[in-house]
Amino acid sequence: MTKLTIPQIREEVQQLTAEGAQLARRQLEINARISALMAETYRRSYSRAPVTSRRVTPAVRASVRQMAHDFPDASHQEIATAHDINMGRVSEILHGKL
Repeated sequence: MTKLTIPQIREEVQQLTAEGAQLARRQLEINARISALMAETYRRSYSRAPVTSRRVTPAVRASVRQMAHDFPDASHQEIATAHDINMGRVSEILHGKL
């Protein structure tokens, strides 16, 4: 390697400094992009849908069972509509889960 002169050394140092600054800017861009992507991985807040059917009380349970007994051909949907409850609740009541 040949010996560099002071002006050559200055030029080389300036080039390396410029490259370092460019790399630092690129690193900041990369970090900002990573932060934005990380923010996308979190759940957004939401509010629950309003309750549209009434609560299942012991009286409602008894009424559902009675209707299912009196009308064996009635669908779960028909029983649910008659009692203003969800069809899934009717199934749970009739299968003893509720």
